[in-house]
Amino acid sequence: MNAKNKKNLLLKIGQEFFASQGFTNVGLAEILKQANIPKGSFYYYFNSKEDYGVQVIDHYIDNYIMALQSLLKSSSLSGKDRLLKYWEKWQFSQCDNNFEGHCLIVKLSSEVTDYSEPMRKAFCRGTDRILSLIAQIITIGQKDNSIHNQADNFFIAQQLYQQWLGASLMVKIQKRSTAFTIALHFTNFLLDNNI
Repeated sequence: MNAKNKKNLLLKIGQEFFASQGFTNVGLAEILKQANIPKGSFYYYFNSKEDYGVQVIDHYIDNYIMALQSLLKSSSLSGKDRLLKYWEKWQFSQCDNNFEGHCLIVKLSSEVTDYSEPMRKAFCRGTDRILSLIAQIITIGQKDNSIHNQADNFFIAQQLYQQWLGASLMVKIQKRSTAFTIALHFTNFLLDNNI
């Protein structure tokens, strides 16, 4: 396995471990054992566990953005339908048992942002990129008249994203998907009405 593949394997395994167990609960030994990579090799790719955390976040966001960009390019769907498909996928990924699909932003942000400025900044960069793409999809919907709310696209994107992040936390707390039903209702209302 070449160096790039080893690094990508470590990032993928880190994402899975962090999504299921959090950042502080996972030791490097567990990750390295799962990847079948010696400890000394870890420091060839990463300066520290914190640096590793930052790169796992960046890797996760890059893959997330690629999936979101494919929705942006779905010209067969209206802007509103693209957004609803995004939230549908969000709901599915947060409710299944595949931790690889779980949102690292939901899982890790409250855990690490108070003590790791580099990881906080990685989340900040990532969420700015996500909000920008959601805002672009909203603009498409405003232009094709599938979204009737003509408020600032970035403002709407922030309202929706924050609603769904909050709903994800409530689903984790309550162990039921009621919060997603409410978030979807709010999403439709916000897209259909000027507030």
